[in-house]
Amino acid sequence: MVKPTPPVNSAASVSDQVIKSEMPLRIALLVLPAPLNLSMSLTADTPEMAKQLSVLLPDLHSAKLLETTELVSIKVDDFEANLTATIESIEQGKIVQISTETSSLLMMHSLKAAQNRIHPHAQLAAMQMQSASTALVEKSLTDTCMHKALSQAKRKSDSVSKRFDLPQLNSTEQFDAVCTLIKDLASRTHHRDAASMGPKQATSHYWFTDHHQARVVAINLTNSIKDQSDSAHSADKSCISFIVSQGTGFIAPKSIIDTKRLQFVVCADNQAGLLAELTKIKSKLTTEPGLLLTQMRDNLVSYEKSHSDTAGISRYAITLQASSIEAMLQEITAMGETLPNVMSDNSLTHSSQYRTPAGSYFTAEPLGGADQSGLAFVYPGVGTVYSDMFSQLHRYFPSLYSQLEREGDLKSMFQADAIYHLDPKVTPAMQLGDLAIAGVGSSYLLTQLLVKQFNITPNFALGYSMGEASMWASLGVWNAPHALIEKTKTDPLFTSAISGKLTAVRKAWQLTNSDADIVWNSFVVRSPAASIKALLPEFPHAYLAIVQGDTCVIAGCETQCRELLAQMKKRGIAANRVTAMHTTPAMEEHGNVEQFYNQPLEETLPNDIKFISAASGESTVSNANGGLDSQVVARSIADTFCNTLDFTALVHSAQKQGVKLFVELGADRQNCTLIDKIAKQDRQCGGESTDFPCCTVPVNAKGGDDITTLLKALGQLISHRVPLTAQPLIEGLNREIALSQLQKTTTTKQLKSEPMSNLTLQGEV
Repeated sequence: MVKPTPPVNSAASVSDQVIKSEMPLRIALLVLPAPLNLSMSLTADTPEMAKQLSVLLPDLHSAKLLETTELVSIKVDDFEANLTATIESIEQGKIVQISTETSSLLMMHSLKAAQNRIHPHAQLAAMQMQSASTALVEKSLTDTCMHKALSQAKRKSDSVSKRFDLPQLNSTEQFDAVCTLIKDLASRTHHRDAASMGPKQATSHYWFTDHHQARVVAINLTNSIKDQSDSAHSADKSCISFIVSQGTGFIAPKSIIDTKRLQFVVCADNQAGLLAELTKIKSKLTTEPGLLLTQMRDNLVSYEKSHSDTAGISRYAITLQASSIEAMLQEITAMGETLPNVMSDNSLTHSSQYRTPAGSYFTAEPLGGADQSGLAFVYPGVGTVYSDMFSQLHRYFPSLYSQLEREGDLKSMFQADAIYHLDPKVTPAMQLGDLAIAGVGSSYLLTQLLVKQFNITPNFALGYSMGEASMWASLGVWNAPHALIEKTKTDPLFTSAISGKLTAVRKAWQLTNSDADIVWNSFVVRSPAASIKALLPEFPHAYLAIVQGDTCVIAGCETQCRELLAQMKKRGIAANRVTAMHTTPAMEEHGNVEQFYNQPLEETLPNDIKFISAASGESTVSNANGGLDSQVVARSIADTFCNTLDFTALVHSAQKQGVKLFVELGADRQNCTLIDKIAKQDRQCGGESTDFPCCTVPVNAKGGDDITTLLKALGQLISHRVPLTAQPLIEGLNREIALSQLQKTTTTKQLKSEPMSNLTLQGEV
C-alpha cells in the first residue's frame, strides 16, 4: 500500500524540526538495488519481481513486511525536506523507500527491523541542521552541526571512524553520496584518496577497525542557500549532519562469475563424452548469447547435483574460463583440438594436463578424488606477504570476514597498518614478528575460505619453515591462535633472540656486550647442498639454513657468507632480512620456542588430516590414533625452527606418504614454484619422487587479480576431481540473474504503464 508523504514547506522548517530532536533516531537502513521499486513489486501482475526480491533481499522477502506495513515511496528532489518527511513517516510506523535514478534506500524503525529479523546495512542515529551567515567559516559551521548530531546520537567524537565533508552538491548528488557511504559501511570497504596513491596500488581495501570497534561515519553536507533577502543578518549557508553506524547486514557478495569472468564445467567418463559436451556449450553460446548468466548457473547446478552422489561422479572434468563469450568460444575450440593429445597414452610425447592463460584446465590424470586421498594444504613461511594483498577479497566473501572479526582482532591478524600502508615500501621493511603474524593471518583466511565456503578438506598438511605454525593455527588444532598475535610482537624470541640484536647468536658465538653488533644476512644461491656443506667448516659463522630444490639459502655473518659465495664462484641473492631461524645458534632458543608454541588445543580435533612436520622425517601426526597433543605440536615447531630446513626432503616425504596435489594456502605462490622445481629436477635427474605424480595449485599470486587466481585454483581442483561445493558460485550467479531480470522487468513496466512518478510520488514532500 503506497501513500503520499506529508508536505514540508521549506528548508527553514526542516531546520527547526530536526534540531529539536535530542534522542537518537534509531532508523534502520537497507540499500536496495537501484532499479527496484518496492511498490511495483507488490502488484499482482509482477510476481517475478517478488521472486527477484527473494534472491536480492532474502531477509526482507521472508519477513513479508511489505504485505503488512504501509510503504511510502519518495523520489528525491529536496533532500533535506525528503529526509524529514521520511523520519515523520517512520515515527508513524511506516516504512519508506527513498530513491534517485541510481540509488535507493529502504528506511524503517530499528525496532521494526529487529522484530522482523531484518539485518540492516546501517543505522541512522542522528540528523541535525545548522544555518549560518557567511561571517561564519564553513568548517566552524560543519563542526557545530556535527557536534549537535553526535550529541543526539549519544556518541563522543573519538567514536567516529571517518568524517566526510561534502560541500556544494545538489539534492540528487547528496543522496547518492550518502548511499555510497552506506554501501561502504555495509561492505566494510575503505576507499583511498586517488591523489595519495601510486598507479599500481589498490584503490580500496577492507575497512579495518580496532577489535570490537564499530564503524561509525559522520557525514556533513553543506550548501549555499539561494534567494536570500538583503538583510545583513540573513543566513546564506546551511549544513546537515548525519551520524551513521554499521548494521548487522552486509551488501550481498559480489559474484565470482559474471559476464566478464566466465566459467563452465564439462564432465564425462571418456573423450567422446567430453567433446560432445563442449559442442553443446558452444552451440548454446552461439545461438543464445543473451542467456549467458543462466547457462553458466544451470551448468554449475548440474555439476553440483552430479556430485551430491559420489556414484554419479564422472571420471573427467574440464573447466573452461574466459573474459567474454568470444574468448570462451576460442577456449572451447582450443580445448577440443588439444584434448586427444592430452588423453593420449604416450606420456613421453604429451603432457597429461592442459591449461590456458585464461584459466581453462584439464587433466587426464585426476589426483584429488576421494579414492586418491592425495590432497595436501601447504603453508608458506615468513616473508611471502606483500603490500595490498587480498584487497578485494572481502567484497566476495563478507560473511567470512565477519566471522574472522568475531573470532579475534582482524586488523592485528593482517598487520593492516603495514600491509595497507600508502607507502608500498613499508610492507617489505616489516619486522620479523610482524611478518610472521601477517603470514599466519593470510594462511588462516585462505584456509577458512576453502574449508568453510567451498567445503574442501585436505588429507594432509605441511608447512615451509614457520608455515608449520600456520598449519596448526589454520586447521582447527589450536584453541586460540589469536592469542599468539600480541606474544609474537612482544616476546624476546622474535624481537631480539633470533632477530634484532640476535642475542641467541651472540650467546652461541660467545660475544660480550662490548663486542660489535652482528651484521647478519641471508642469500639464495643456486647450488647443491653438498657443495655448501663441504665448505662450511672454513666459515664457522655461516650456515646452510634451507635446502629447496636446485637452490639453497645460506645465512649468518654477512662477510663470511659473501666469502663462501666467492669461493664457490656463485652469485647469491641477498634477502636483507635478519633472522637466525634454521641455523645452529637458533638451537639456543629451542626450549623457548617450544614453550612459546605450547598452546591449548581444541576439544574436538580433526581426525581426517595427517600433519607432516619437516622435523618428523617420513612420519605423520594425526588425531586418528590420539597422536595430537600440545607438547607434540610445540616440539615439532621447535625442531623445525631450530634446524636446517630441508624442504626438498619434506616434499619427498609427503609424496611417499600419498600426497599428489599440493594446494598452497598463503600470500603469493612461492611454495608452488619451489615444489614445481623439485618435481622437475626429479624428472630430469631421476630423483626420489620420479615415480610419484605431482601437481601444485596456488590460491593466491602477487601481481594477479585475487578472484581470478582463486577461480583458476577452483578450476584445477574441479578437474582433479577434488570434492567441493560450487554453491558460492551458484548463489552469486543467482543474484546476477535476478538483478538483470529486475532491470529488464522495471524497464518493461515503465514502458507499458504510466510514468514512474505516479508510483514514487515525485514532488510529494
